Amino acid sequence: MKTINYFGILLLSLAVACNSANKQNTGKADVENAVVSKKVKEVPKDKLIIPGKQVGALYLGQDMKEVFAALGNANDGDAAMGSALAIWKKDSISVFSSYRDSNMVIKAAKQIAVGSSAYSTADHIHTGVKLSQLIDTWPGLKLSAVYVDEKSKDTLKIFDDISAGIAFDIENGLCSRIIVHPKNKSVQGTYLSMYPGWKAVMQ
Repeated sequence: MKTINYFGILLLSLAVACNSANKQNTGKADVENAVVSKKVKEVPKDKLIIPGKQVGALYLGQDMKEVFAALGNANDGDAAMGSALAIWKKDSISVFSSYRDSNMVIKAAKQIAVGSSAYSTADHIHTGVKLSQLIDTWPGLKLSAVYVDEKSKDTLKIFDDISAGIAFDIENGLCSRIIVHPKNKSVQGTYLSMYPGWKAVMQ
């Protein structure tokens, strides 16, 4: 009887040890998978949108000479009163610029807009997401302006979180463009329209 009891205790000890080892291995695997998953979800720096600061390699306050060096010649644009709007069809990038200071020597980027879904914020907000998701992420968003396309009569709404320095163009309930601007300054504070071909019906 004693031999049987000892054998039973031995088997029980082995079972407990194996179960403990499996749990440790499973826990280790879960941690490793979480780390891998986190790495996959990281937005590349050259596609990262940072509110109030930058879009990829372009940043607010950047010398426009550097912007043109990075993007090449603009496909379209406008200029007036020392300000300019440059538009690149690739990635639907638009940059509004004006003189950096009263010396009126260097023109700097004051607003940067992007329409490509390849660009994203750190929490994966990009063009194509619903307005409701944007509001969940930025509760400070307010309707800033409404435009109507003079040809198609489509409606475009701009929602702006002034304190965060980010605004969104909304068409048919979805984000069609993201605009980064200085914090605590309205996206509408430009001399030139960021929406050529659109008529403002509310500003």
